[in-house]
This record gives sequence, C-alpha cells and structure tokens, in this order.
Amino acid sequence: MFVESMGEKYSDKIDVKLYRAGKDFSYIRKYGMITKGTLIINQKKKYDSLNKAKIEKAILDAIEENN
Repeated sequence: MFVESMGEKYSDKIDVKLYRAGKDFSYIRKYGMITKGTLIINQKKKYDSLNKAKIEKAILDAIEENN
C-alpha cells in the first residue's frame, strides 16, 4: 500500500499509523468516524479527499513542518 511504503521511506522523520475503517476503533474518540479514504497526519491534520499526489504532498509537508 502506498501510505505504508511512504511511512517506511520516511520512518526516521514521521510516524505513520494506519487505521482501517471497520477494523480499528481506537481512533473514533479522537478523530470521529473516518471513511475508507481518510489520512491523518501527526495526529493533527485530517485529509478526506485523497489521491496519490495529495498523500505524498501531505506527508512531505508534515516532514517539512517537523524540521
């Protein structure tokens, strides 16, 4: 999966946790219901409308913010 590979690629700069709708429920209290295509970066920013370019940009922006 693309998100997992991006997380591995930048594992020294960002922590990626993948929640799966219908399987994981620990996120609900903090983030509310998520859809199949929801990305949460640094436990702060939530992205619902996703494609490969948006995911990569969100991750790279988060890395830049952390520096």
